[in-house]
Amino acid sequence: MSAKWTIITGASSGIGRALAFEFAGGGFNVVLIARNKTALAEVAAECSRRSGVETEIVSTDLSDTNALDDFISALSSESRRYEVLVNNAGFGIHGDFASTDIDQNIQLVNVQVASALKLTRAVLPAMIARHSGHILNVASVYSFSPVPFQSVYAACKAFLLSFSSALENELKETGVRVTVFCPGVTQTEFRSRAGIGEKRTSSGMTAEAAARIAYLETLRGKHIVVPGFVNRLFVFLAQLLPDSTVAGLVRFINRQRGQR
Repeated sequence: MSAKWTIITGASSGIGRALAFEFAGGGFNVVLIARNKTALAEVAAECSRRSGVETEIVSTDLSDTNALDDFISALSSESRRYEVLVNNAGFGIHGDFASTDIDQNIQLVNVQVASALKLTRAVLPAMIARHSGHILNVASVYSFSPVPFQSVYAACKAFLLSFSSALENELKETGVRVTVFCPGVTQTEFRSRAGIGEKRTSSGMTAEAAARIAYLETLRGKHIVVPGFVNRLFVFLAQLLPDSTVAGLVRFINRQRGQR
């Protein structure tokens, strides 16, 4: 029970992969969750090689609520000390809502919202009982803004921000902290997978730099983390201006960046 474990969803690539290396480097054993079993195995092997920690991989589709329930049942039977939960899994859908596939949108909600709720509920009672633990929810600067042509994705991120802030308040005096990480454009495969074109694919923070900030601020117990001056400026303006103005501004900015 003395060994500390971190659960990380979406750990096969991007920020999730980089977070796996950060937590392993900090001495945490890691449970890595994603669909791509081969990629997960590579991340787990690298965590063990670099840091000598224990690893477990769980290849599952978080949009499948039955598969997630099976994993949570197995989780509940373990005697491990789950010190950190990282809700990072997600994907994007680009296009006007009327033309996108509704089933895919529901899958997006399941991955980014339902799985985060279920996993948080599964680990939280034990964290509260021992007065120790961290929940890290990976959101986005889009948490603060409506985003035309990515409406469901941005709404999910807004949900994570609101949920995280309410949960942080509920957990006062328990020793459990909630961090919501809100990066902007990051150099990962996320945008290409979502069908989002960019004039400059190398723009933004690297996944490794983003993960380093998220890791450090989570363990420090900071609540809302927006990395980078430009991202913080965007959030400031998004909170200052009316939603209709922000939506138009985001649409304009994304067009200038060459998004289809």
